[in-house]
Amino acid sequence: MAKTRIRRGSRVYVYERENYRDSSGKVKHRNTRYLGVEVTIGGKTQIIPPKKRLKDFEITKSVRYGDIAVLYGLFIQYGLIELLNGLIPRRGLPVGEVFASLATNHIIDRETLNKFSRWYQDTALEEFTKIDADKLNSTNLCAVMKTFGKIGPEGIVDVCIELFNKIKQLEAEPSTLIYDITSTYFYSLKLPKARPGYNRDDNSLPQINISLVATKNKGLPVLFRTYEGNVTDVKTIEQLIADVKRINFKIDGIVLGRGMTSKKNLIGGVMK
Repeated sequence: MAKTRIRRGSRVYVYERENYRDSSGKVKHRNTRYLGVEVTIGGKTQIIPPKKRLKDFEITKSVRYGDIAVLYGLFIQYGLIELLNGLIPRRGLPVGEVFASLATNHIIDRETLNKFSRWYQDTALEEFTKIDADKLNSTNLCAVMKTFGKIGPEGIVDVCIELFNKIKQLEAEPSTLIYDITSTYFYSLKLPKARPGYNRDDNSLPQINISLVATKNKGLPVLFRTYEGNVTDVKTIEQLIADVKRINFKIDGIVLGRGMTSKKNLIGGVMK
C-alpha cells in the first residue's frame, strides 16, 4: 500500500495513496483514505490513527434538559424535595418530586394541569424524578394537592417555615420583610373561605384573601396564608406578627401597605 505524507507545521499527516490513469493515459496519484499522524516514539516511527467518528446513530428521543436540570438541581441541592417527602408522606406519587416538577413548570412555561403530562414527557424531569409521564395526569396531580388539605392551614404554614429554613442562608445579612395581600374570586358559592368582601376587581363575587411574606433583599418567600374573603387587610397583622416570631431569622423591619396599619396594630407590634 502506497502512502502519501503531508507536513503541516510540526505534524506529518499520512494518507493511503492510489495510482490511476487519467483520460490521456497518464499515471496519477490520489489520496483515498486518511491514516493518521506519523510520530516517532522511542526511535520507532508509527502512525497514530484518527479518532473514530460516530456516523451511524439514530436519535430516539430529544428532551429539554438545560434549564430543567438547573432548576431541579437547586431543589435537590437545598434538600427541598427530601424535606417535603418527610413532612407530607403519602402513598403513591411522592409530594416532593411532584411539587418540584410543578414548580419547575410554573417558572418556565406555566402549563395547565391538563397539559402538564405532555409538557413533562418532553423534558428531562422523567429521568430525574423516576416518575412516568402517564402517571402525572390531572386526576393524580389533584390527589397530591389534596394531601395538603389534610394537614390544614397551620400545617401548611409549618411547611412554609421549614422550607424557608432550608434556603434562608441565601440571605447573607438581616433583611426587611415585605408583606402584601391579594385576593381571588370565584363563581362557586360552596368554597369554605369564599366570602363577599372588599374586592380589588370591583365585583361582588365571593373571594379568598391570600397573604405573602417575602424578604426584601433576595425576594425569598417566607410563608403564605389564606383568609376568608371578608377579613380586612388590617385584621391580618396580628397573625402576621405571630407568624414572623416563629421564624429563626433576624429581620430589621416589616414593610406594610398603608391601609394595613392601625394604632392598635402599631402599638401591638412594638409591644410584642
